[in-house]
Amino acid sequence: MRQKIFSTFEVAKMLELSPGTVANWVDAGRLKAFNTLGGHRRIKAEDLEDFLKENNIPVPEEFTERMTTPKKVLIVEDDEKFLKLMERFFRTFKKKWDIFSALDGFQAGSLVGSEKPDVVILDIMLPDINGFKVCEIIKASNKRTLVIAVTGYDSEDIKSKILAAGADAYYVKPFKFQDIVDRIESWGGQQE
Repeated sequence: MRQKIFSTFEVAKMLELSPGTVANWVDAGRLKAFNTLGGHRRIKAEDLEDFLKENNIPVPEEFTERMTTPKKVLIVEDDEKFLKLMERFFRTFKKKWDIFSALDGFQAGSLVGSEKPDVVILDIMLPDINGFKVCEIIKASNKRTLVIAVTGYDSEDIKSKILAAGADAYYVKPFKFQDIVDRIESWGGQQE
């Protein structure tokens, strides 16, 4: 997941306090924060959570809700039937994930730019831009994006080439969708 960062105004609203109170905590060094280039105070979610626990302040429901943002998963697959099967599986069993899909590398590049997915399940053999190049583009955009390469054409050469392009995992079709889910969930916190 992406790291959560709050302004003093957002923290004040969640805790039902004045922004000045939160700013005073930051200025006194009680609540850890950093300043943006524009001089605005920003508070990392884990620092806020630590502060709340240390001071026995109840964690507001809004904070918990904001911390459970669904993973964004982009599936890039040119076989429409297989793509629909994967989409149906992930939408049925992982209701808290936002699922996007692309049939080719150009669509994938566009969605990587607009949606900023946490995870990309990437078919290597695509009709336009191949998966190796798409993987390089994804990792150049955000090296923390989890890229899971999938292929029906298994070989050591393909595997080493896609891993060298930046893929984090490699699966050969047919694979168990649950294996992909397990890989994504075990990765969970690496975005932070």
